[in-house]
Amino acid sequence: MSKILLINPDPVSRVLPPLGISYIAENLKKHNHLPVILDMGFDNPDKNNQGWEKIIEDIDFVGITATTLIYFNAKDIVKKIKKIRPGLPVILGGIHPSILPQFVLDDSGCDAVVVGEGEEVMVDIANRKMQPKGIINAPVINEIDTIPFLTYEYLDIQKYFKFGGTDRIRWSLPQPCVSIIGTRGCPYACTFCASKTLFGRKVRFRSVENIMLEIDFLRKKYGIKAIYFCDDTLTLKKSWLKQLCDELAKRKMQWICGTRVDVVDEKILQMMKFSGCKYISYGIESGSNKVLNDIIKKETTIEQAERILKLTRKVGIGIIANYMFGLPGETEEDMKLTLKAIKKIPADTAEFSVYIPLPGAELATDLDWTVYKSNKNPYHSTSYIHTPEFSRIIKRYHRKAVRNFYFSPKYLFERLKMLLYPQRVYYALKSLFKLIQDLMK
Repeated sequence: MSKILLINPDPVSRVLPPLGISYIAENLKKHNHLPVILDMGFDNPDKNNQGWEKIIEDIDFVGITATTLIYFNAKDIVKKIKKIRPGLPVILGGIHPSILPQFVLDDSGCDAVVVGEGEEVMVDIANRKMQPKGIINAPVINEIDTIPFLTYEYLDIQKYFKFGGTDRIRWSLPQPCVSIIGTRGCPYACTFCASKTLFGRKVRFRSVENIMLEIDFLRKKYGIKAIYFCDDTLTLKKSWLKQLCDELAKRKMQWICGTRVDVVDEKILQMMKFSGCKYISYGIESGSNKVLNDIIKKETTIEQAERILKLTRKVGIGIIANYMFGLPGETEEDMKLTLKAIKKIPADTAEFSVYIPLPGAELATDLDWTVYKSNKNPYHSTSYIHTPEFSRIIKRYHRKAVRNFYFSPKYLFERLKMLLYPQRVYYALKSLFKLIQDLMK
């Protein structure tokens, strides 16, 4: 038996446990190994009395996950571990190392980089069937039902339930709530996303029976009352979705998911509403059809988005609309169209982001990732992607979008109904306070 430390290097506390390393932990546990999860948002050894020496003293292997925005945190952890125990094998995985394996291997000081899905590779390393050295190309797991569902028995899940974060999970669903993934992969080719570069465009589905085993376990063990589906596009396959909705309805579960405006219709929305769907998160991205089709290749239109979101409102499902500013090639006129769409298209809440280039995405293929400083400038309020003058314009439109949506009389009036749910009001006010702080920065 091996003891494996799995680290989420994100220093920000989140309301949900880290999914990627949790799946790896489950598979290690299934094969009689001992996984230990260290979530730096809650258990930072640099800030408590335990210290790194105690954390790694009896560990056989270390696995660290890394997105682009927390790669520098992961790199810092590798240095600390290697200073204390130079011979302890450290493996990096996740989207950033998978897209830039050679760079991460040379730059971070780790022993190995796993490209792709890490569940089977980490078991082979723990079994001593594979050496944790160099670049390891993981096989695609076609039958994802073979991956054990999440039990969270290797971490203290109560600290997530008790954490008073401002995530949508807290104010939109009854508590406690957990996240679940029903599919892996995305068939679309959006140019701001790296999913197709890493996994191709094939979508793999868990069986509904397997998902229900997980939900039933979590309900019994932790009293789960709601589910957040983290899938890119949950509504891709209608027959599978109908079976999923039927089973969720039997259990009277409330849930949230994300999808696209071109893969739902009124019949699907009514089915989702009946089964307990409370909110749908839609990626609208832009109010400009030029941006949607010529720049990000979303293959949708703003007119289509308006029709589907109005239909979603009519059916009675809450709407979370997502918009993006500062895409390469976007003009000020395009951003004006986005502001116009935000006013016109119905939504219960909205998320406004400034474009962040990611390795593996088509829009970022000409960037030099060896000099990328995500830890210094994560939101690109100024960057070499745009001129300083246009960066200021982007910031101005982003702030306008936030103000126009969240401080409009219509939005504030509609939020009065939340007074019926005191706990949700508490989290909504915390979110509003954080929003005001961000606007004042």
